[in-house]
Amino acid sequence: MNRIVVLLIVAALAGCRGEQPPRKSDGPPPAAAPGDAAKNGNLPPPATPEETEKAWKRGVAYLVASQNKDGTWGSIDASRPYQIYLGTLSSLRAFQDASAALCVAALLQASRRDPSATAALDRGLDHILKSEPLARANGDALYDNWTHLFLLHAMALVARDPRYQSRRADVERIALREARILETQQSADGGWGYYDFGYTLIHPAGKETTSFMTGAALVALDEAKKSGIEIEQRLVRDGLRSLARLRQGDGSYIYGNYALMWPTIGFNEVKGSLGRSQPCNLALFRNGKVVTKTELRVSLENLFRHHEYIEMGRGRPYPHESWYYTAGYYYLFGHFYASLVLDELDDADRAKWKPILASILAKGQGEDGSWFDYPLYGYYKAYGTAFAVLTLERCLPR
Repeated sequence: MNRIVVLLIVAALAGCRGEQPPRKSDGPPPAAAPGDAAKNGNLPPPATPEETEKAWKRGVAYLVASQNKDGTWGSIDASRPYQIYLGTLSSLRAFQDASAALCVAALLQASRRDPSATAALDRGLDHILKSEPLARANGDALYDNWTHLFLLHAMALVARDPRYQSRRADVERIALREARILETQQSADGGWGYYDFGYTLIHPAGKETTSFMTGAALVALDEAKKSGIEIEQRLVRDGLRSLARLRQGDGSYIYGNYALMWPTIGFNEVKGSLGRSQPCNLALFRNGKVVTKTELRVSLENLFRHHEYIEMGRGRPYPHESWYYTAGYYYLFGHFYASLVLDELDDADRAKWKPILASILAKGQGEDGSWFDYPLYGYYKAYGTAFAVLTLERCLPR
């Protein structure tokens, strides 16, 4: 994720060109974007169950084969050395540990029937349980927030797995540690961001709070709660308030607090918010705030109806240069949270859209079985493939 997401890590587990969050003058004007002749977002035909499972298995095989000896995934690949603003080299560890968290989560399902996936999962979990807590790179770069929320999410999933109950205490220790760090780095407005330009306090001021990181953090906190991990409710309450302030009447989300005065700029419109809206809606819906099931469905359908716009940003080396300022690092991130949204909807919605979602991902899979949406050092295939595997497993026939 350029932002890690991104990334995804992201957006995703970004500063290319010294990447800043998108500003009003960045990118091509939305008015010049292609027309809406394709009402279905140029979607591929639905994937068959066999095609879905084949893509999923190939993704799992890539994760197993590409794991490092120390249990991590990815590397500091400097073939394109000036990729994003790092702050310090600590950001690279943030990308690594966030990727490891996502890969561990992605291997849980496959490990129930694949011994090689089980071995890779155990090595990855060993690395996480032995890891030292990660701090922000410096005063203004907080990519580690992606690491904390993805580690929390992954540990919540492991904690629910009956095979790992003997390690529950260590898993919960890491989850609680990451939740405490998220609390420390929660912005004054209640949300989370990955930059804090102009401020160097322990608690960021909140100008650079982003909607989609806040949404993803709230989903991770919810997963922890479902796993019986005690979470400070004030953390959730303040995060929900921050996120609700960034939601617009048409269901899109303001990118970050700094952009509140530009509600109609491209990246704040529905077509610019397609991938970022999914974790935001999910967080608000799960907590009974603002978003109804109908609105959850409409936003998901917008992702598919206007899919060509998020597709345009996938794989581009510079973020926010595509139509509606779309960046690649929240492509796979957004589709993962879309799969979680589908699980909140009705059987008919899942039957209609899961084969389409699986087909979109299968179409973008590389020859080696991996996925990527943004070239982030040597971590992009690790986190990208993890997101895709996590998404596809929710599209498999039950």
